Amino acid sequence: MKIFILTAMLLFPAYASASEVTANTTLRRGTMLTTNNISVTEKNTNGQHEFIGQELNRTVYAGHVIDTSYVRSPTLIKRNAQISMVYSFGALQLTAKGRALQTGSKGDLISVMNLSSRKKITAIVTGIDMVEVGK
Repeated sequence: MKIFILTAMLLFPAYASASEVTANTTLRRGTMLTTNNISVTEKNTNGQHEFIGQELNRTVYAGHVIDTSYVRSPTLIKRNAQISMVYSFGALQLTAKGRALQTGSKGDLISVMNLSSRKKITAIVTGIDMVEVGK
């Protein structure tokens, strides 16, 4: 019996999922998913779905299923935006202005340029228009 269930899950992955998320209207790439623009057939126990608050990385048309590969964490830094770079070491905290050379979500490693020295460095996205360097 266990082999049959495992085989069914491998052959029919759509039927093995606990919930199905569909778009209520046409959702363009970059749209933040909310309870108003998606429908969930079966919700988790807390009434929320893991797609809520995520951002689409492709356009999804009304009535189509939204796959997990279609969503990503929300973009916190856009390319060419002016950002704050933070370096922390113990109680010492230094900040400098920079320019993002890439778009990034929380936890992404992106390239930034220090505006005062014009040097290119890598940093970790920590918040809206904020990165951490030197870790």
